[in-house]
Amino acid sequence: MLDSYRSKRRSARILRHLATAPIGALLATPLIATVAVAQERQTLTLDAAIERAVEADPGIRAAAAGVDAARGGVRQARVRPNPELSAEAENFGGRGDLRGFSGAETTFALSQQVEIGGQRSARIRLADRELHGAELDRALRGLDLIRDVQGAYYDALAAQDLVRIAEERVATAEALNTSVARRVAAARDPLMAGARAEAGLAEARIALTRAQAEAATARARLSSFLGGDDGFSLIPADFALPRARDHEHAALGDTSPDIARLAAQRDVSGAAVNVERSIAWQNPTLSFGYRRFEERNGEGALVAGVSIPLGVFDRNQGAVARARAEQRRAELELEAGRRTLSREYAALERAIATDAAAVQSTEDTVIPQAERALSLAQDGYNRGAFSYLDVLEAQRALSDARQARVEALKSFHTNEAALDRLTARFGEVLPFEEQHQ
Repeated sequence: MLDSYRSKRRSARILRHLATAPIGALLATPLIATVAVAQERQTLTLDAAIERAVEADPGIRAAAAGVDAARGGVRQARVRPNPELSAEAENFGGRGDLRGFSGAETTFALSQQVEIGGQRSARIRLADRELHGAELDRALRGLDLIRDVQGAYYDALAAQDLVRIAEERVATAEALNTSVARRVAAARDPLMAGARAEAGLAEARIALTRAQAEAATARARLSSFLGGDDGFSLIPADFALPRARDHEHAALGDTSPDIARLAAQRDVSGAAVNVERSIAWQNPTLSFGYRRFEERNGEGALVAGVSIPLGVFDRNQGAVARARAEQRRAELELEAGRRTLSREYAALERAIATDAAAVQSTEDTVIPQAERALSLAQDGYNRGAFSYLDVLEAQRALSDARQARVEALKSFHTNEAALDRLTARFGEVLPFEEQHQ
């Protein structure tokens, strides 16, 4: 913020100086204004983009609300059944001695259901497993967001690089068009060559316009993750292939968030089996109270009782069978998920290695050779040794090589983002921790 304030102060001093400068100095105003605008744009790194996106995303807050809901479920699971207070009046409103309340018997009782068969502990464990799953869902939501931000970040860098390539193509086409025009005017080339040069220049300008539009779209997508803020600049060097990885991806195991989520679902299913089995136990209800006898001048006595449901028909058999089937399904899905993720991990590792080799080969061999071929073609054309078509073909080969490099780099970073998501490389930047109990 201090640097931004100082930058604004410098810009203000420059503007005051220009207000009293000679007319010739005012010609530099557009350039100075451009520099001032560039200074106001903050450089956006990948880490900063991820941090800002995590802060701005409502989906993570929604997932956090799901965690809070699961915590409420844990609190509720710990609650015991409420006691029951009852009052019962007998032998009143009849005839003779039972007229009115003279012969009434009134009983006040307190009843309490007693959970047996480990029902409460099974219920708590199930709620605790569901809380663990909700925490993992929140983490996965954040990792999905980070992967999408990485993709948008490198898409914007790729689009920025493609604009630069398109600008270089336009500059080359303009220079070539000028050279062809001179040769046509000197009757050294046919008029058709001039027409082709004009068409090539128009085509290059159209390609530049398209690249600029795609770059604007890519920047807009990236800014949407940042709350709509597009006042940033990107560093072209961030798009380059790293000479060495500054990190090592963790081996894919049960620490993988996706595998951990499947394992958590298996644990939930196992806990649900225990809950359904515990429900098969018939809970007794104990009662204790006081009975008042009106016909004995209000004397009373204590009463106690117990009631136990008879598990003749409903022993929760169907619910237990369903829970066990769900447990088997969760176990099979966990194993299937391990195999699927292992294949995806291996495929991403191979793809990253292939992309890196393609980028390296393009940068070290293809592009230098294409640049040399274009230089030789232009020199030969100026000497009359080559035709305009030779120069055009060399120019297109160079543009294609540069675009191929951008596509390979884009694929490399996209696959890296997918592997980062799979191994939770950026998990530590998420603003929460599991509170598993």
